Amino acid sequence: MAKPEPKALRRGKQFHRTVQGDWLQTAQGKVYVEKAITKVTRRRGRIDVFVDAGDGLVAVAEVKCSSWDRMSPVALRQNITRQASQIWDYVESQLSAGKEVSPGVIFPRRPRSKRRLVLIEELFENRGIAVVWQDESLEERRARAGLPSTGATDAV
Repeated sequence: MAKPEPKALRRGKQFHRTVQGDWLQTAQGKVYVEKAITKVTRRRGRIDVFVDAGDGLVAVAEVKCSSWDRMSPVALRQNITRQASQIWDYVESQLSAGKEVSPGVIFPRRPRSKRRLVLIEELFENRGIAVVWQDESLEERRARAGLPSTGATDAV
């Protein structure tokens, strides 16, 4: 008999399915989940969420369930480097096909430490990748960025 999956893995897979389902229902353009691609290195890859918005513009979003609060600072940086590299493999495959690409990564929860949250966002931003925290509303994000309120309360 096979061992049951660890609880954290099951939660991660559920989060993955939830985010992909949300994109399928709400994103504009042609939305694909688990889109198979060939990287520039000729290796195969699978993009979690791929949106073809038309006119040569595509979005590439990876869904990750990283436990940022549990990582050492070294592990945090290594994890971001690995995740960003994976996303850029996907971005480069689309750039080589003549597309304009908007890359992003989606996490379920912000780290408890604001300092750690800012560091994670900066490290991804330095690599041209937008970060979305599923547990953060648009209003919370705007407030954190020092932007005026829009009156919206939906989670990002």
